[in-house]
Amino acid sequence: MIRDAKYKKGDVIYRQNEKAGEVFFVKFGTVNLYIDYKTADSKLIGIVGEGRVFGELGVIEDKPRTMTTVAAEDSVVTIVDKESFPSYIKEHPNKLLVVMESLSSRIRAQSHKLAKACKVCAKYTEEKETKGYVDSALMKEMEVLAAENKKART
Repeated sequence: MIRDAKYKKGDVIYRQNEKAGEVFFVKFGTVNLYIDYKTADSKLIGIVGEGRVFGELGVIEDKPRTMTTVAAEDSVVTIVDKESFPSYIKEHPNKLLVVMESLSSRIRAQSHKLAKACKVCAKYTEEKETKGYVDSALMKEMEVLAAENKKART
């Protein structure tokens, strides 16, 4: 099924851990993406504007939602369920590029995080082997990476 839906500012579009199965294309407005929405650990992790997509992993994977999405302002989105997605893409091939750009952006961000972690780990190992200890600045980098990793997993 393909349909447009209107959301008022502050409306929750879907919640973290809900069953997924639809992709959302923003026609008008802006949507905020949160992890742990309305908890002490709540974190805004992205903003999706007009012409962009969110919830695409729900069409690609059969796993629960990884975040909560909230209308940042009055918004209109096109909702496409998993079964209708192939025909929607055939009728709107430009939307496939929107999905691919979104996925590419996520992969690039994760690649940068991984590269940073690898560099810090390599420096740690090198210092430990050459000096026999690790200086406090590098230990602080390790602690920051560990905290970021812990936050990303929860």
